[in-house]
Amino acid sequence: MPGLTKRKYVGETMRYNKTIKRPLYLIAEILPQDYDGKILLEYFKRYYPMEWENLVQMQNSYLEKDKFLVSVGKKARYNPMSPETYFFSLPAIKNILRNSTKENYRNTFNKEEHILKLKAFENKRKLAIDKRNAKIANNTELIQNLDPHYVDYYIAAYHKKGISIEDKVEIVKDLSKYSSKKIDIFFYKLNDSEHNDQIRKMAFDYLQHTGKYVKLRKNFKGKKKHYMTETTNFNMTPEDLFNKISSSRNIQIKKSFDLFISHSFSDQTQIISLFKFLNKKGMVCYCDWTSDNDFLKRNMAGKYTEEVLKKRIVQSKYVLYVNSKNAAQSQWVNFELEYARSIEKEIKEIDIDNITPELISTEILKVL
Repeated sequence: MPGLTKRKYVGETMRYNKTIKRPLYLIAEILPQDYDGKILLEYFKRYYPMEWENLVQMQNSYLEKDKFLVSVGKKARYNPMSPETYFFSLPAIKNILRNSTKENYRNTFNKEEHILKLKAFENKRKLAIDKRNAKIANNTELIQNLDPHYVDYYIAAYHKKGISIEDKVEIVKDLSKYSSKKIDIFFYKLNDSEHNDQIRKMAFDYLQHTGKYVKLRKNFKGKKKHYMTETTNFNMTPEDLFNKISSSRNIQIKKSFDLFISHSFSDQTQIISLFKFLNKKGMVCYCDWTSDNDFLKRNMAGKYTEEVLKKRIVQSKYVLYVNSKNAAQSQWVNFELEYARSIEKEIKEIDIDNITPELISTEILKVL
């Protein structure tokens, strides 16, 4: 294993060991009187799920690196242990499971004190876990959990020779609206090896905000080259997107969707529930204020917005009309439906005025 690569790997595992040392000893204080390794691991997974998931993701990421090296004819470098094997190899774990430690704990165990301590610990951990889960849920609320149909084309386009920083940022921004194993691997590779500082930071932010284990790579040493420090503010307009879609060379023409969701923005709570359910069914949804939010700004709505929406309807298999009082009064919904009819695009309809977000899944199955 090359020296630099080995130092990075060892350094990362050492940092992880330090972060979980205190949690492990806190767990050691609330274990049952007679415990073993199985119970210790069970408690760690239950009360520190983020730390356990970080370990799983860290080991899996190095496993993926080894698989890639082998696939290109090189030797595996990291040979990571399974998460369970790694867990039991930690010095803190070995100390907690030492016979003398277990015997001392058993002899000094007080049932009443244990109940009080366990209850206080559980309450504290529940607050911490709920807070983190709520943060991730907020960060991922608008992310569709599946691969878009064009994911492979976009990833291939990113690696084409001569691609501009603006095109790279466009691809990264678009793929960050989805979540899947393939997309995670793509962003991990950007965080590990992309030389451009702006894009590497974007990849890190995506992984961190979606609850993935990730460490921001330091800036590459040595003399900085232009492509490493080049940036773009990507301040786009509906006209910019129209021009991209109109170009036969732009990646936007490769997009396709299962459903174009024609709806009122006032119904956004129901819409979010709707496309989350549709994602579980493997359907890629187009929703203007999420799918094209980098371009279709509401204060710029006009003729170019109309042309973009027309193109997205063409790129979709069906139009799903989300009927409501709000939608009936929307000129944009009327425009979308009229255009869909003009090109004989099939329109499916669901009425949401008299149903709760929880019942949307039942209703949508009736029309699909």
